[in-house]
Amino acid sequence: MKQEEIYDVIIVGAGPAGANTAISYKKLNPQLKIGIFDKALFPRDKSCGDAIGPGVINALKRFGNEHILDSEPEVVSTTLFGPKNIGIQNYIPEVQNKEDSVVYVIPRLDLDNRIFNLAKSLDVDSFEEYRYSGFTRNYDESLNVSFKNASGESETFKTTILVGADGANSRVRKDLNLSQNTDWHKAIAIRAYIDSPNYLEIFKERSLMFEINVSALRGYAWAFPSKGTLINIGIGMPLSLFKKENKNINEMLDDFVQTLESRGVIVEDIRLEKSYMLPFASSRPKLAHDKVALVGDAGSMINPMSGEGIFYGMESGFLLAENTHELIQNNRGDINKGIKSYEKSFNKRFSKHYLSCALARLVLQSPYMTQRLLSVASIDQHTIDFVVELLFDEARLTIKEVFLLGIKFLSPLWLLRIIKNK
Repeated sequence: MKQEEIYDVIIVGAGPAGANTAISYKKLNPQLKIGIFDKALFPRDKSCGDAIGPGVINALKRFGNEHILDSEPEVVSTTLFGPKNIGIQNYIPEVQNKEDSVVYVIPRLDLDNRIFNLAKSLDVDSFEEYRYSGFTRNYDESLNVSFKNASGESETFKTTILVGADGANSRVRKDLNLSQNTDWHKAIAIRAYIDSPNYLEIFKERSLMFEINVSALRGYAWAFPSKGTLINIGIGMPLSLFKKENKNINEMLDDFVQTLESRGVIVEDIRLEKSYMLPFASSRPKLAHDKVALVGDAGSMINPMSGEGIFYGMESGFLLAENTHELIQNNRGDINKGIKSYEKSFNKRFSKHYLSCALARLVLQSPYMTQRLLSVASIDQHTIDFVVELLFDEARLTIKEVFLLGIKFLSPLWLLRIIKNK
């Protein structure tokens, strides 16, 4: 084992959360020495719905990196299906504090590589095919972080801050003696790609299709159009229910394909099926530790309603850098205060949003409530806008919002139609 270079920050995981952490540090303080490590060789595939919304676009724009979206076709609407085949198509509403009301669907094989390359262009040291082994603490309060390279050799690097951005099965999180989410706070999902020559014709435009409580028991399925005829499809449900009902994830995907075909969608060349776990933000671990921080899926930052995690991961990396970049060189004694400030900043910004999404998830686990919500939303524009903002922005339930939704749920649909037409 040999002693290697000394870093200000070592990041384990080069996905969007880890790569944006590196970008944020270098943009805020170019003098910092940043190292980012990943067990894979990029480009590499990652199971996901591939949709990125206004939050991710805004995160890229923060440092002028939105050009990586050039030439990607915009998705401008959502289509929600529920029990009894109730369907609503709605344009993505304007979101608060963000300029863009569009979505892109970019395979993670491409997107993650593009963001990682942005980090590399900023003089970030990158190490691919380096598998994290563990860390130890030194007397000077620095950390020794060990990896095994592609040849199986052990290498150790010294750092001031260690960032765990290594996904849902984070080994950094495990080394902090933090347990994984329970089954109640997880979902299991499967993603595949298909070609569909008539998807845009069926939905009249590039529209994200969600299907709630139909193919997936108390969960949802999706079909998201990417470039050309490429469509990302998938299905997921809460892990506790999946186990209780003894479901088969591949059979669930097959059923959803049949549902798509029943709606007239031509499905060709099903490929790259891959299942994965989603740790919901309804149960998050402590993010700040002694010189160690967690970002992204390692910190269970996935929206309990939509399953989206890229935006939160990228924002967590920025908030960590924002709260610690000045302390690394000027006041190392306060680094732990900075890491704790990061955790407070993240929770202050997202806790109420996550709680709102967790409550919405519980509501939508009832087929009756799903049917009722979509019936109301088909009449009331504000309701469908709010649902979409929960999926793609930082919307949160307020007392006023709960009161208004309650009235709409209890009111007969004919009365809502009269109010709408006034």
